[in-house]
This record gives sequence, C-alpha cells and structure tokens, in this order.
Amino acid sequence: MFKEMLHILRGSILWAALKARLQLNHRKVVIVLVDENKTLDYYAMVHLSNFMDRKFADEAIILFDNKATGEMAGSVRAAANKKLYYLPEKLVELLYDYYSFYKFSDKVVFTYTERPRDNLLGRALKETGVNEEDAVCLGLYHLRRVPETGDR
Repeated sequence: MFKEMLHILRGSILWAALKARLQLNHRKVVIVLVDENKTLDYYAMVHLSNFMDRKFADEAIILFDNKATGEMAGSVRAAANKKLYYLPEKLVELLYDYYSFYKFSDKVVFTYTERPRDNLLGRALKETGVNEEDAVCLGLYHLRRVPETGDR
C-alpha cells in the first residue's frame, strides 16, 4: 500500500513539473501515446483537431515514449498547433497511475488499452464490433460522431 501511495505522489509531482515546463493551461490538450496499439495512436492523431475543437483548445501537447510513435505523430497532419515531447515509459506510467487515482483534467487522454485490466477503451475494441477509429472518436475523445477523414 505504501509503495502505491509513493508512486501516486511521484506522479503528482511529475504532473506539476510538466504543467510548469510545458505551460499547460485550459487552452491546451495533452495526448499521451503509449504505443500499445499503433492504429489507435494513428487515429488519435488523425482526429486530434476534432478533440481540440470539442475542448476549445488552441494547442496540443503530444507525449510519447517511443521514437517510432513520435515520428508517426509528427508525420500525421492533424492539428495546426501541436508540440511533441518524449517522456520515458516509466514516467508515463507514473503519470497514468496518478491520473487513475485522481482525474486532474478532462483535457488529458491516454491511449492505453491494456491498463488497467478493465480499461473501457480496450474493452470496447475487444468486446464490440467497433474499429480503432470509432474507438478513438467515441471512446477516447468522446466526440458525438465519427468525423469523415477520407480513410474509410
């Protein structure tokens, strides 16, 4: 129990440091691409501008823990104003554990499908007939519909 509490405390300190370093405010969204499902991460980038519109954001901060994921995120023409930052996997896990304990912002999303065990995004992909694009739009970003992208 103490170990988990310490882990959450370290996550809260990390979040405070990220807020200061990245100058996070109510006009920015944060997307954490965790590389569990590359197609899901791709559609998270494709529909980023829709998420930004829904949250009334001017800028997107993309955090990634894998070089290939960062390259993919940079190559997708998603939002006009996005910034990419590398964050080691251990720090992403700290941040996610803190977020799981205390949802500190509705403008922060993680593309985890396997964590925690009963993750709704992962369950939607496994137990229903939705594809990754629909899961991103409806389950991750909570958009009212799946916008047309030309990929269909």
